[in-house]
Amino acid sequence: MLAKSTNIQWLDTLRALATLGVIIIHVSSPLVNMAYGKNMPYWWIGNVVDSAVRFAVPVFLMLSGATLLGKKYKLGEFYRRRFARVLVPFLFWMVVYWVYRWAMLKTWQQPHEPLAILTWAAKLFLKEGISKHFWYVYMIVFIYLFVPFLGRWLRKLNLSVLSNILLLWVVLTFAFKSVPLNMYGWSEGYGSKFLGYFLYTGYLVLGYYLTQIPVSSQKIRLPIVTIFVLSVIVSAITTYYFSQKAHKIDLSMYSYLSVNTIIQSIALFMSIKDITVKNKYIALAQSTVSKYSYGIYLVHIMIIGILFQNGIYWNFTYPLLSLPLLTIGVLICSFVIIFVLRKIPGGKYIAG
Repeated sequence: MLAKSTNIQWLDTLRALATLGVIIIHVSSPLVNMAYGKNMPYWWIGNVVDSAVRFAVPVFLMLSGATLLGKKYKLGEFYRRRFARVLVPFLFWMVVYWVYRWAMLKTWQQPHEPLAILTWAAKLFLKEGISKHFWYVYMIVFIYLFVPFLGRWLRKLNLSVLSNILLLWVVLTFAFKSVPLNMYGWSEGYGSKFLGYFLYTGYLVLGYYLTQIPVSSQKIRLPIVTIFVLSVIVSAITTYYFSQKAHKIDLSMYSYLSVNTIIQSIALFMSIKDITVKNKYIALAQSTVSKYSYGIYLVHIMIIGILFQNGIYWNFTYPLLSLPLLTIGVLICSFVIIFVLRKIPGGKYIAG
């Protein structure tokens, strides 16, 4: 969502799918958590849907690797462009979310004195980074510090060495799967947070690596798509099995760093790689979503929260209808907000 440096269409396709995937995750997660043990047919719908979009965050990172790691940079220019594009909108939305979170408090919970407001804001930042979905931006800002040096190193390696590095990365993600990673709060657990940042950086390397691998024929895509479908089935079934075994909901298979999610992300990336969308309306839609993806990511949680506060979430109708309707609604509302913001003088610098 942050590294759009080219107009190659299949990259736009992946970025648009990842944007939709993030929204679907946040729309369907309440169903997965609320329906388990109470309405299992509904829960299975949410479980399958959520299992099908675990690729979302990994693909965003893979796109950063695919578009950034293969290029040479002047350090000053790289940091200026990257951090101006990322940090300025992020600082704006941090303030917006502080205001939003304050407004969502009950009247008796809202601090009003300046010192009390600052204390509350600091506690919210330390507890969950203001809004939990901001974890990705904190991480990508940190990773960008090392991208020019990482890219310089990777470009010297052949595919065989890169394969071994990625295999080691998969082993490390498996070895650390039981380590709780502190990806949200800033009050403690800095070691696990930076361990998480290190492990997620593997997806950038993976994205760079996969761009070097040609998809030589359409016949290869069918097995790749089959692997993607199998990854969804494995995630859904094992999530149910682990939850039954633990006598409580267990979503460990949903982890972005699980081996199954890595396989799913590779399968999606390679199934879309080098594909051209010929329908001009679909092409326009995906390029638009891709262009506005960062802003959509920043604002969409607020839209979901406002809808939820007003009783509009997965249960307003049958989930097979409510989930796509909510996804489309959140996407459109988020796009409109960012589109309008960009039209305001100076708005393009803060909208995202």
